[in-house]
Amino acid sequence: MENQLIPTPFCYNPKQVRAIILGADPSNFSDGGKRKILNKVFGIGDGDPRYFQGILKNLKEVGLGFEDIYVDNLIQDYLDFETSKNKNWGVIAKQNIPLCLKRLDKIDKKRKLPVLLTTEAIYKVICPNKPISAKQFYSMNESIPIPSFENELKRPIIPFYRHQKYSLASPHHSDYKSKTIEILQSS
Repeated sequence: MENQLIPTPFCYNPKQVRAIILGADPSNFSDGGKRKILNKVFGIGDGDPRYFQGILKNLKEVGLGFEDIYVDNLIQDYLDFETSKNKNWGVIAKQNIPLCLKRLDKIDKKRKLPVLLTTEAIYKVICPNKPISAKQFYSMNESIPIPSFENELKRPIIPFYRHQKYSLASPHHSDYKSKTIEILQSS
């Protein structure tokens, strides 16, 4: 890990937050192999929408916008490798759960807001005793949300993966989208 400024979490209005969006970490090397430095998590407001674009499209599908969300990463520090290429990511992520919980508790003291996970890597760390694939969730073979007592973040969890194959605009995911909307409306 390099000692760099970490991207700050994004929150338009803490009193209006309806959901928490959780990314893995800010590490990416999309600038010709050089580390991309972000001011805010996912580069929100940096003029480069590519990192948050898929998430934003899914948020719109479930009736949420920037004013409804708190966005952070499980690991706030830059790492030497991107999440999927980092063989130590799970260990580092597990060590960062207590710090993440402290930040989330500032926004959601009662631990009632759903946490929308942007990648399966996060799910595997916070729900180590409940191995469920993205396909099982998105085909509604497993129920959502994952209850707070079954995960390390101690809040309701919804897989909300940013990869395009999990687009909630897809008719293949219409039941998942409907269930997510139902959960968000009741929280």
